[in-house]
Amino acid sequence: MTSSQRDAPRQRLAAREALTAPPPSRCPRQTDALYEEVNKDSLSKHYIGLHNESTFKKTAKFGAFVCFKPATEWGGEFFIADGERIFRDLDPEVLKAIVKSKVRISVSNLDFDILSKLPEEQKRAAMRKLGELVDEAVAPKFDLDLEMLWGTDGRPMRLQAVQNAQSPINRHPDTGRPAWFCNLHNQARFLRERRPCGTPEVGMTDIYFGDLSLIPGEMHAHINAVSEKNIVTVPMTPGDVLLCDNYRVLHGRDIFSGDRLHAVSWFGDEPLQEAGAGDKPGDFLNVILNSAF
Repeated sequence: MTSSQRDAPRQRLAAREALTAPPPSRCPRQTDALYEEVNKDSLSKHYIGLHNESTFKKTAKFGAFVCFKPATEWGGEFFIADGERIFRDLDPEVLKAIVKSKVRISVSNLDFDILSKLPEEQKRAAMRKLGELVDEAVAPKFDLDLEMLWGTDGRPMRLQAVQNAQSPINRHPDTGRPAWFCNLHNQARFLRERRPCGTPEVGMTDIYFGDLSLIPGEMHAHINAVSEKNIVTVPMTPGDVLLCDNYRVLHGRDIFSGDRLHAVSWFGDEPLQEAGAGDKPGDFLNVILNSAF
């Protein structure tokens, strides 16, 4: 019996729970394991690019995306893309360069320009202490391997929380086939600044090569073009559920106007110990985006 066959009953049970769960407006507790997608009005004009749900400490095998109510005025379309097709369509030289160097993602920006007024020795000590405090207080909440770095983007008094180097390509755990498994389309500042983006500066993400050097604009543009070439928009009406293989399928959401109510439940590949509320991989984006603004 394969691992997929052993997991099938649990996956079907999780899917049934997602299908039969009441809308989040009637069960807002995170312990219900049904997480509201980014439906807030404050995020309605923020384009969510293609991404896999993963913290690189844990990930979900499948996601059940549920539509309770599409946007009442316009937009808000859910879309997906095949990571295998993106991998296949990327220019071999671009793919070779980014795989060789790997990537690092910055997930937050904290500016402490006031420190620049301090004498050099005191400034260095304050920067060191602030880095330690942020690392101890913030990093564990996101379940990420983060390094606190100053001045990565050229602003010397900016403290950024940067993930460890990661490969943008992943082999599917069942098929062994390579697929694009990278959130560049969603998290690259180069792309965010060229499309609707409602993220405040503190939460503005960016993506670098593994050595923290800048990824050239033409490389961003090429990966963006290949990603968007493979996007498939999925029209959803109330009651529709889309099951996605998170290891292969990237997902995103377009901007919208009006009220919108979608949700997602993640399941499969649970960590060794039981995950508590706020620890599931889907929380990384859902909880931060739903509660931070």
